[in-house]
Amino acid sequence: MNEFNPVAVETFIKAIHDTETHHGSILVSAEFDNSIFDPTLFASNAVYCPPPMFRASRKRQAEYFAGRYLANEAMSSYGINQFKLIADAKRCPQWPSTLVGSITHTDQYAACIVAKKSAIAAIGIDAQDILDDSRAKRVQSRIIDSVESRLIAQSELPPALGLSLCFSAKEAIYKALYPRVQQYFGFNAAKLHSINTIDGKLTFRFDPALWILNNERNTLTVQYQIQGQRLLSCVMLNAAQK
Repeated sequence: MNEFNPVAVETFIKAIHDTETHHGSILVSAEFDNSIFDPTLFASNAVYCPPPMFRASRKRQAEYFAGRYLANEAMSSYGINQFKLIADAKRCPQWPSTLVGSITHTDQYAACIVAKKSAIAAIGIDAQDILDDSRAKRVQSRIIDSVESRLIAQSELPPALGLSLCFSAKEAIYKALYPRVQQYFGFNAAKLHSINTIDGKLTFRFDPALWILNNERNTLTVQYQIQGQRLLSCVMLNAAQK
């Protein structure tokens, strides 16, 4: 594309707004085609592009734009328009003071979830393609331990799908809690505690040494959706729990 034949944003991405799935928040998601991305979309849609992104690959620019464009869509639902969404040194988006949010993307899908900070203290979302059996076997020991593996085996979930769900859920947990604790914690900090395939929920228990949550059991529930070969996981910490 060039300045004389710019691509319309609706050709590249079409946002879907969801206010029902995660109560108290708005989820905006979309599939996109990075092969037709035009960098002029940043300026024409008031999406802030940090200088290093101008030097990134076209694929990376497309993914970045998609996430930030959906973030703008989500924030506008709360009356905040053309907000300059920058990131800190750890690449955490710096949301308006009244909101919490999270962004995720795969190669051709992006999503953003935003909520009022007065109701939701922390929020995290993660999209992942379901691992195939071969890759699942290679990475399993980095994501779950033997106890978690047994829980998956005892459930209705195929092993690769169960591992994919844990991977996505733990990523969502990290995105939600890192801005609060401001310290790195790995996959072993959150241990799978229970699986509810009927309601699409996983419960995790935390290492007592990492006392993140102010409840007696120190647990957190992640809601998940299986969308074909893609997973979408979300965790929200109510303001009353902070």
